Amino acid sequence: MEGRVSGVTMALKFGSALLALGVLAGCASAPPKEGGPADWPMVPAAKSAHKGSPALATPIPAPEIPSALDSSLPDPADTLVSLPVPADASPMANLENLFDRIRLGYALPDVADKGTALQARYFAGLPDYLDRTFERAERYLYYVVREIEARNMPLELSMLPIIESSYNPYAYSRARAAGMWQFIAPTATRYQVKVNWWQDGRRDIVDSTRAALDYLSELHTMFDGDWLKAIAAYNCGEQAVMRAVEKNRRAGKPTDFFHLKLPRETRAYVPKLLAMSRILANPGAYGLDFASIANKPYFAQVEVGSQIDLRVAAALVGASEEELHALNPAFNRWATDPDGPHHLLVPYAEAPAFARAVASLGRAERMPLERYTLHAGDTISALAQARELTVPTIRELNTFGAIDPHEGDDILLPASKVAPLRAGLIIEGETLLPGYTRHTVVVRRGDTLASIARQNGVKLRDLARLNGLTPQSHLVTGYHLVVEVQPHRRHRRHKVIRAPTTDGSPARRAG
Repeated sequence: MEGRVSGVTMALKFGSALLALGVLAGCASAPPKEGGPADWPMVPAAKSAHKGSPALATPIPAPEIPSALDSSLPDPADTLVSLPVPADASPMANLENLFDRIRLGYALPDVADKGTALQARYFAGLPDYLDRTFERAERYLYYVVREIEARNMPLELSMLPIIESSYNPYAYSRARAAGMWQFIAPTATRYQVKVNWWQDGRRDIVDSTRAALDYLSELHTMFDGDWLKAIAAYNCGEQAVMRAVEKNRRAGKPTDFFHLKLPRETRAYVPKLLAMSRILANPGAYGLDFASIANKPYFAQVEVGSQIDLRVAAALVGASEEELHALNPAFNRWATDPDGPHHLLVPYAEAPAFARAVASLGRAERMPLERYTLHAGDTISALAQARELTVPTIRELNTFGAIDPHEGDDILLPASKVAPLRAGLIIEGETLLPGYTRHTVVVRRGDTLASIARQNGVKLRDLARLNGLTPQSHLVTGYHLVVEVQPHRRHRRHKVIRAPTTDGSPARRAG
């Protein structure tokens, strides 16, 4: 694949052809994952939670998906497709290259700061990293730019997810910050970002962007219109910046960002953003040539009305499961949250046809379920643990009343698997040292993080960190782990290339 940096243009083409509904009629499987099983049932057989007993769960057959829609009904595409809304009426909408649009919206001061120059040289020396970052950003950047423009905020802020997560919505830091905007749980709660068993809204493209811009707007007001201090506070917290400002004020010192005594990481954080903005403004000055990103929507939002299995949605939209999940990375399971919100992001061109298709589906077609026969000794809590469900989730699917079911009774369970984590979860691992390689390990029955670490000659804590886990995490059979190793060495300490701080010393990654 050709690169997008250093003068070579990369054209990304994801699933753009809608899968004909007639082909889906009577089909019992979604398109297979690349390099995965040849057949992936939409309604897989259940595993018994009773030790020593065969699996007796009976999958509920998936009804046929209609091959055509009733033409007498109103077109659901007229009301179910949204985002971005309203239509792009900006004078810059006619530009072909999204980067040109971003440059014209710059509003931060271009300061003559040595730290910014140092960071710019550092990033310019990593064309492969920039290539991977903008490849990921191509899905999300237009939407982020539109949302920033709508608030009259500097478009340099569209580069902030590069500094935070390399535009990786699956990013998870050591400080337990998640998503491309890197929210920790308390901040997510503060800005009404939904996090539960079904989804982590910190990874949701729309909700996390809304929350991040809300937070930045609040900080901008808090610091009297000083964007650099607002950006610093986004990294280390408003209280830390306020204390630094007050300390300088009492000492009679300047209170601009560059004179504040802030944590080392924060002192590098703002220069990193200014450096990336400077590189994008004039890549030729750094020996780079960015391929353009189309100045048009990559995705649209479709209201689906109720809970839906993501494999069903992927089949309807004609996209790979990986592509659909990359647009909807918040979901922890291969199903949307039963309590909503009930919408999905899908490739822009396929949104109207997907809206028509999903509007024709009944509940049983949207969310395949399994019928499970209870064995002697089975309990709802044991079933929940065996299936990595919650007890309330099982109760929501069944009407038990005050008395739990007994041996021989049938109950319903969701036919959804745990959504796999993706490579590159930990941002410190984004840039590999020369000689280091990555490969994927598929978890087999009986495997643990410790056993896989021993087999691959890596440290347990490094393996867990790279995959966004803890050393105590339980692994599910079929789970894909990313392993980073150096050839010819059995054990090594996880090494990281980190951007330098303003004083040239290594900087620790933000939480």
